[in-house]
Amino acid sequence: MLTNIKEEDKKNNNHQLDKSTQKKYTNLLILMFLISLPWMIIKTLTLIGLFKWDYEHYALASVILTGITIIACAFIVSWASEVLQEYLPPNFVLALLAIINVLPEYVVDIYFTYMAAIKEEYTHYAISNMTGANRMLIGLVWPLILIVYLIAKSKRSPESPNYIQLDKTNILEITFLLLSTLYCFILPFKGNLSLIDTLILFTIFGIYIYLATRMGKREPELEGPALLISNLPQKLKKFMIFFMFSFAGLGFLLSAEPFGESLLVLGSKIATNFGFDVDTAKFLMVQWVAPIASESPEIIVVIIFAYKLLATDAFSTVVSSKINQWTLLVGFIPLVYFISLLIHSKPGSPLILDELQKHEILLTAAQSFFALIMILDMRFKIIDAILLFVLFSSQLLIPDIRIQVSIIYIILGFILLLKVLISKEILNNLKESVIYTINQVKKNK
Repeated sequence: MLTNIKEEDKKNNNHQLDKSTQKKYTNLLILMFLISLPWMIIKTLTLIGLFKWDYEHYALASVILTGITIIACAFIVSWASEVLQEYLPPNFVLALLAIINVLPEYVVDIYFTYMAAIKEEYTHYAISNMTGANRMLIGLVWPLILIVYLIAKSKRSPESPNYIQLDKTNILEITFLLLSTLYCFILPFKGNLSLIDTLILFTIFGIYIYLATRMGKREPELEGPALLISNLPQKLKKFMIFFMFSFAGLGFLLSAEPFGESLLVLGSKIATNFGFDVDTAKFLMVQWVAPIASESPEIIVVIIFAYKLLATDAFSTVVSSKINQWTLLVGFIPLVYFISLLIHSKPGSPLILDELQKHEILLTAAQSFFALIMILDMRFKIIDAILLFVLFSSQLLIPDIRIQVSIIYIILGFILLLKVLISKEILNNLKESVIYTINQVKKNK
């Protein structure tokens, strides 16, 4: 069905696919649907009472099955959203894609936040999942992009530079990521997440999207299954977009709660079997295993970009995702918590942070600050990647040094900031980038 493309539609499409490519993309799309089905069938049969699935007994299987479903549905919804660009205003599309990029992470974190209104310990999981996803993007994914780019460069383009050169317009992302980071520094000292935070962070995101849509940026060309769907006849194309969004949405809905709960059970089992602290094991499972699953589609995409020597595009994508997580994801936590309180007939109130949660947010903000100052020269270099990865992995291996690592991030950030301020070359480049970006915004009003 997917490869049955009308001739008149082919004539109007600039991206033709040969039969071999059509088959490859069709198989990939079908594969994503098929690997989503096992858990969706199990959960549906459980809900209607025809089957019983015990999370306690099948914790590992539950994590694997639900994790695969979340990953596959993330790919499905991303392909559908790419094709949807053909039917929506550009401004709305950019905002939609920004949300969809981190939708899998939202699904997991929103579940934990919703439960936090019922069980206080789930506040730990909501905050740990959010901070883990944020820190992983910078501490692991940024260096990974550079490594893949350097490997590809050595084979196909040895003359290319040994660093990632940012585009002048990336100053917009840097500016708004800095704004959201500076605001998030306030949260640990404030001691709670409230609807005021939601309003401020959503506003930062809204202004960023408003300006980004006026940058005149070229939309990435469709590739893979998205290109295949784009070549379909109009009626079939619209049906596929609707079906893919519906299928992925159902997959997320059926997977979020069991994925989160199974992670907690698995963490408890690992702690019991190996003599670890149970609460710590649960915390780390939610903080690192959950983001790896939910972020994997985007990580795969940016790695492919980097291997194609499109390192600037790859880097821009993860910086943009960081803005989304630092604004939308953090902003959703107090909003969902407030709604959950109302649903459960409890008085609305802010989500109170304990000492551990304050330290987690402080560490995440400190890492963001250091990373942002690091790329003010509009380059991401090997030494930058090493520093980010070493500091990230140090705290990962020794979780209790959060404050110490936060201080190191902040001190190094100010040292680099001093270097920026005394470098005429960097300041001139920043000035040029700002002027160029402002002119682009004015030109595309």
